[in-house]
Amino acid sequence: MPGFSPRTGRKPTRKPSLGQAEGFEQNPRMSQKPLPFVVERAINLKADPKKVFEFHLHPKNLSRVNPPGLRILSLKAPETVQEGSRLHLKVSSWGIPQDWEVVIREVRDFAGTPAKASILDEAVRGPFPFWRHLHEFWQAPDGSTGLVDRVEFLPPGGPAGVLFIPLIRQMLQTMFQKRHEATRRIFESH
Repeated sequence: MPGFSPRTGRKPTRKPSLGQAEGFEQNPRMSQKPLPFVVERAINLKADPKKVFEFHLHPKNLSRVNPPGLRILSLKAPETVQEGSRLHLKVSSWGIPQDWEVVIREVRDFAGTPAKASILDEAVRGPFPFWRHLHEFWQAPDGSTGLVDRVEFLPPGGPAGVLFIPLIRQMLQTMFQKRHEATRRIFESH
């Protein structure tokens, strides 16, 4: 019988790679080859999409949306990011100091139907051996803004770092939730 395993007495099943869900679709603008660890969070804001996008182009606004557990101790960056911009950050992540250097790989202004914009940044120095973050913005039919933060990463600590994936995912989900709540307060309180 094809596909039958005499050892188990049943057909083998295909399991997704560690950290990947069935049907995971790789975003072509992100990694060239699939990475196993992805965190994504979305929000809809009752705000002008171009204003939300413009807000995210200014690194100084990062301190306005970061949760209290992730303090920015220093930031060296241009006033407005563009493709090729470099940001040097020293942050305190839950009391642990970290140095990051981030390069803006791509900035796309609003285009298409529905109108979309994005910022793609990549850490070239930081606690993660690989970190790529895509911020996507689009205009919903009612004029509101859709915002998605998507991070692809490899955990620190080499192969043993895989043990920390649930904790890292939870920390990132919480961070993006807090950032999105702060962004909502900024834009919807007017």
